[in-house]
Amino acid sequence: MEKEMLETITQRLDRLEKTVAALNQKLSAVVEEAAPNSPKDFEMQNENQDDNIGTKVIAEILKKMGIPEDFELRPIEELHESMKQHGIRAEDNEFSRAIIEERER
Repeated sequence: MEKEMLETITQRLDRLEKTVAALNQKLSAVVEEAAPNSPKDFEMQNENQDDNIGTKVIAEILKKMGIPEDFELRPIEELHESMKQHGIRAEDNEFSRAIIEERER
């Protein structure tokens, strides 16, 4: 039983790692497309570069994700309430259940 569980966890972790790697590649491509001449490290290589490059990159990422420019973040409590009103229950999601269990420890 434990061997099967460990094997299942190993497989899921492997899939997760592959998914994260693929997402990282896609995100890198979007950032490169949005700011092709951005510095490759965190130090400014040229004082004349646009100070708002990070803002522009994030705006481009959100645009490619289909999130409108005027989108505003809502407090988490408001989001939870909206989810409940739409019939979404955190208890029904395995990942959310694990988070809830960890919080309660």
